[in-house]
Amino acid sequence: MKFLILLLFSIIHLNAQIKLNTKQEVDILFEGKQISLNRIFDGKDPYMFKVINNTNNTYIIDPYGFRNDKFVMTCDENIVIPDKTILKGFYKRFDDEDCFIDLIILKPREEKYVILSIFSLTGWYDLDNQKKYILRLNSTHNNYSVVLLGCQNYIRSLVEKKGYKVLEDNIVARIPIIP
Repeated sequence: MKFLILLLFSIIHLNAQIKLNTKQEVDILFEGKQISLNRIFDGKDPYMFKVINNTNNTYIIDPYGFRNDKFVMTCDENIVIPDKTILKGFYKRFDDEDCFIDLIILKPREEKYVILSIFSLTGWYDLDNQKKYILRLNSTHNNYSVVLLGCQNYIRSLVEKKGYKVLEDNIVARIPIIP
């Protein structure tokens, strides 16, 4: 009976998660069913993601290393053009201390809740409350995208000296939006 109850709770918990990435080594899960653009733009309460290492390797994940295309779309696949563009500055890491603070080190079989730049948008949208929208994500995280903001030597030392691996994966997802 206890097994049945545990199984029921795990199924319910899994249904509230959306797996965002394509590979199996590390799972990147969004623990929700939809997102709010107001919450994304507000920035006070960023969305958390659950990352799970399913291997015996240690992975390096750059929370800003997801190079992507993000589109707000209607449910019938029409891209919504933002009403205003949001200009953002350029983020760069200057030394190993910045790298140590920013980079996520995911040890074997470890689970963590982290903030990732997956949902960040560069436009402000005035959406109709009567329509349904989705955020379409296509993103890549690899050796190239990770070192764009700095940390090339720091990451190389972790890979060469400690045997860590840079996460190489893609995010392909469609997340419903609350206007």
